[in-house]
Amino acid sequence: MFQGLEYVMAVYEEKSFSKAAKKLFISQPSLSANIKRIEKKLGLPIFDRSTIPLTLTEFGHEYITKAQEIARIEDDFAKYISDYSNLQRGKLIFGGTSLFASLILPKLMAEFSQTYPNLDLDLVEETTNTLVKMLNDGQIDILIDNTELDAEIFDRVLYGHESLFLAIPGDFSINQELKEYQFTAQEICQSYPNLTHKPSLPLHLMEDKPFVLLKEDNDTGERARQICQDNEFEPLVSFQVDQQMTAYNITSSGMAVSFVGTTLISKTPGRDNVIYYRLDDQPAHRNLYFYWKRDRYHSNALRKFIELIK
Repeated sequence: MFQGLEYVMAVYEEKSFSKAAKKLFISQPSLSANIKRIEKKLGLPIFDRSTIPLTLTEFGHEYITKAQEIARIEDDFAKYISDYSNLQRGKLIFGGTSLFASLILPKLMAEFSQTYPNLDLDLVEETTNTLVKMLNDGQIDILIDNTELDAEIFDRVLYGHESLFLAIPGDFSINQELKEYQFTAQEICQSYPNLTHKPSLPLHLMEDKPFVLLKEDNDTGERARQICQDNEFEPLVSFQVDQQMTAYNITSSGMAVSFVGTTLISKTPGRDNVIYYRLDDQPAHRNLYFYWKRDRYHSNALRKFIELIK
């Protein structure tokens, strides 16, 4: 409907076929023929040829108004494409469980935002199961987690490694018998992952101690149960909670033993009232990945963030 718009606009702006033809570097007969072809297709005249200078018909006024709106939209979109390509616009939605949403993502998002201050960054904090569904549905762009997701559906980049330690309240008397196994938070932060100079703790020594475990749908909870099973150890479970931070706080308060990761230990203030013990079991060690949907359109912002974390 607006094909040949440049011809109509040139005649409108110059108010003359001859001047418009010179502007367009075509002959006047060719320009006149193009305008007549456009008017025939529309079924109504755009220009009143009986006036000097040339004027618009009533229909022509409406045509030009809509044509100018289209030109503004095209111009705005061209600017958007330029801004988007240069990361002056765009949005990136991160996902993480409470642990990663509070301890890892804010710093990374802040660093990314310093480089690309005009991007709109958002953060969704949910359970792993919910976040994986949101990533699959396109509700978030990128997810950080320590679970293994389907490689046929999600791409990933390794962000880091972490290990689970047994955290025991400092005032539990059993600590006096376990000095050869003990680590402080400072030792873990300074030396991880090179911590094999002290032996791992035999779990059977904790058979009568109260435990706080994460629920079974949590990766840490699943791994803790697998470690216990591999050691033929049945923990005395006093609490079951949703978040690793909650379990850690329960241990810090002196109520129960917990399984906590080096991410949490290294990124929270030192707890002098907690003593840590190394676990050698394979489920105690895991990778931390950033995931994104494999077959989904990847925005320029997402690609740049992936480059950053790589």
